[in-house]
Amino acid sequence: MMLILGVFIAYLILMVLIGLYEYRRTKNLPEFYIAGKKLGALAVSFSFFATYFSTAAFLGGGGTGFLLGFQWSAFLIFFHILFAILAWLIIAPPMKRIADQHGVMTIPELFGKSFGKSAQIICALVILFFFEFYMVSIYKGAGNLLQTMLPISYLEGLLITAVIVALYTAIGGFRAVVTTDIIQGFIMLFGAILLFLSLFYYFGGFSAISTLAQTKPELFEFGKLGPKPVVDAGMVIPFVLSLTFAISVAQLSSPQLVVRFIAAKDQRVLAYGMILTPLIVGIFAICVFSIGPFGWLVIQKEEASTFLKDVDRVVPYIAMKVLPEGINALLLTAIIAAAMSTINSLVHVSATALVRDLIQSITKIQDSTALKLTRISIPLLALIPVAFAVNPPDIIVGIVGVSFSVITSAFLIPLLALLYSKKPSQGAAVASMIVATAVCIIWQVYFYPVYFTYPVVPGLLASAATYLAFNLKKKS
Repeated sequence: MMLILGVFIAYLILMVLIGLYEYRRTKNLPEFYIAGKKLGALAVSFSFFATYFSTAAFLGGGGTGFLLGFQWSAFLIFFHILFAILAWLIIAPPMKRIADQHGVMTIPELFGKSFGKSAQIICALVILFFFEFYMVSIYKGAGNLLQTMLPISYLEGLLITAVIVALYTAIGGFRAVVTTDIIQGFIMLFGAILLFLSLFYYFGGFSAISTLAQTKPELFEFGKLGPKPVVDAGMVIPFVLSLTFAISVAQLSSPQLVVRFIAAKDQRVLAYGMILTPLIVGIFAICVFSIGPFGWLVIQKEEASTFLKDVDRVVPYIAMKVLPEGINALLLTAIIAAAMSTINSLVHVSATALVRDLIQSITKIQDSTALKLTRISIPLLALIPVAFAVNPPDIIVGIVGVSFSVITSAFLIPLLALLYSKKPSQGAAVASMIVATAVCIIWQVYFYPVYFTYPVVPGLLASAATYLAFNLKKKS
């Protein structure tokens, strides 16, 4: 326990020191917002990777395989690699070119240049509201893990995570976010590979697969395993496909991810990233998302029902059972790094949306004042989700569930339009964002319990249909 605590404290100190170091280089707004557009391929790729994968990847992504089997692993790995390639192939190059032409620093500002101020404000409001609730789930994962593996309470785990992230992000800005992301990304990738190889070694190599097939053959079949209501409704495949699609397609349009394309030094950086990022995303996905089913070789049958109700506990349990203490310390650090590397970007993008895209678009203030306001707003925006994460009521859980879908659905179609349409329609973009948000919320409340299809699917379809309908009306 002392070794795990020592490694964790050393990691936290390193993150704060990086924030202090980067403070000297963030004296103006472009440096604080997008690192002066000077990021290289390694920085952009590992920052994209570390921001995208949070504690949900290790705990939920890894653990859900215990419930759903290798159908979950197969679809999730495939979609992750596919959309990582597409993000860097069809989004990154034109976004970098257009952002440089307009001199923008945020995604809502990019929308504003193409679709008008109303689109910029709506985009910023969606980010502020849904990012705050999205962070609740990440804080909850970090708090649960720290409570399990360290002699601290859940609340103390929440506060430690929030305070450290807010501190180095507010001090060092986007440079600190990216620098810590690089370190956190390497820790995450190394931790994922180490856990995967240790697990295989513990079970005697590839013979573990045949042992697992004899122990629970349903793990290797499609459409057999899932939550009881989903299985009873015969909707396992739509459920798994829509959920894995929803998680993975976020790489195409989530503001906290694609803003890195704007911050890249040049198009050559993006060309290198197009190779590197799908590679590290693929390695991580294979290592982490394949772990869950092997829990059936570790967890006793009489205890299985407990873990089926809370799959987030599966990976930490496997780690505590099969890994020595020193490796446990690295794994804990890797999972907490996954949480912090996502939260820092969500908080940073939320703060820039608040100041740059709401306050500065409505009231004229100097960039120096905007920089001060952004630094101040970061700790405030970092702490708000903590209040909800302490004891989240049912309505908050629902909002957290729909947040990921809204973020993807509201932005993807307008983003593709501004990147590839010669005359993108302002009315169509605004309407598609509003309709996508409304459809995701309505679907989550009324239709998801019946059809078990994640809201991002109807949200994207509604967004595309709305944009096309407005465009046809405009032409006629």
